[in-house]
Amino acid sequence: MKRIAKRLYGIFIDNIYSEAVKSPVRILPITFLFLCLLGGVLLFLPISGTMSFIDALFTAVSGVCVTGLSVSDIATQLTIFGQFVLMLLIQIGGLGIMSISSIIFLVLGKKMSVTYEKNARSMFDVESKEEIRESLYLIFKYTFMLEFIGFIILFLRFSYLHHDFIFGFRQGIFLAVSAFCNAGYALVSENLIPYNGDPFIILTVAFLIIFGGIAPVTAITLPKFLKGEKLPPVSTIVFITTLILLFAGTLLFLISESGGVLAGMSFSDKLLNSFFNSVSARTAGFSSVDLNSISCGSYLTLVFLMIVGGSPGGTAGGIKTTTFAILVITCINIFSGKKNVIRNREISPETVYKAIGLIFVYLSVLMISVILLITTQSAANTKLAFEVVSAMGTVGLSMGATTALDAFGKLVIIATMFIGRVMPAMIIYYLNSQITEFDLSYPKAKISLT
Repeated sequence: MKRIAKRLYGIFIDNIYSEAVKSPVRILPITFLFLCLLGGVLLFLPISGTMSFIDALFTAVSGVCVTGLSVSDIATQLTIFGQFVLMLLIQIGGLGIMSISSIIFLVLGKKMSVTYEKNARSMFDVESKEEIRESLYLIFKYTFMLEFIGFIILFLRFSYLHHDFIFGFRQGIFLAVSAFCNAGYALVSENLIPYNGDPFIILTVAFLIIFGGIAPVTAITLPKFLKGEKLPPVSTIVFITTLILLFAGTLLFLISESGGVLAGMSFSDKLLNSFFNSVSARTAGFSSVDLNSISCGSYLTLVFLMIVGGSPGGTAGGIKTTTFAILVITCINIFSGKKNVIRNREISPETVYKAIGLIFVYLSVLMISVILLITTQSAANTKLAFEVVSAMGTVGLSMGATTALDAFGKLVIIATMFIGRVMPAMIIYYLNSQITEFDLSYPKAKISLT
């Protein structure tokens, strides 16, 4: 069996993958596209459920891109086999294509090409093949350890609530994977709304989302951060920005919805659901309240959180906390007349250029997708814009417009989810290869901004 696997994988690597791995700009879209198409075919099979091909493809893309937007009820339209396929797509999409392909190289004993190893070192930010192994070990250990802990808690809780160990096992394992990978899928038609008063389920899912949205290398420095020890600038930025966004999102949602969708809840439940929606909106897309009834303030808060997203190196989407923080810090330093410095380290102009370039392209694609939907679909414009932001940020929150889309609208969202998942990394890899320092200087151009 191992010999057959080696031969099939060798054919794939030698004839198809060899060209792709020459550049991270190609390897990401090609491998994600292949996985999306394969997942769509598998979910379209009768053994998986009763979906049309376009709906199966939509679900596969949503799973691989760890988005969670759905045009079908996966709790009723997918069989156990189909739900297992979707969970596998979510897990692979969450871990990342480079991690999966690298581990296969190592397990099958196939030697990495020089180009592939170079790209792998770039993606994992390491210097040698041995460090690639160590990074992979850390990623898989971190992922499966936290997913297992989450599974145990959720399994026990669901089993207790429903007096059904089989139900508890299925819900626990699927939800643990979906939460850690920030996918937003649940095997319950109402998502997590029926459990919005249960702190065991809500908080377990919330912390799985948070730790899944932070890179393993960054997450393991959390104890040092809590002790007040000095950390690398990137870890400091990630932790501080994450805490600010969580606190601000919780407070704004609580204020906006105390008399709205949270009305009738105790204060502790209001606080619990405000915190959960602040966490979920940044990357995961689980719902604990009916978003169709939220106020304008909550709408804008969730849209902002979805655009910012999670942190680099994790399973989250969006422009990333570091990109957002770099622009905020730069603006503060500009207006205060200080050098662009954080923690006694200068933020290079190249880093600022990359952040600006990423945000410009991200918002441009977002605007194009919104225009395409509001000019072709019949749903309310605010709901369509919300779905696009959710798809672009690979979040998965929905105000119900996705299920009302026609075939063209579904294709727009499919493309938006795909672009939102692969584009940020592609842009950074491309800019890393383009931005260089030159000794040659030019006269400064005087351009009026007012």
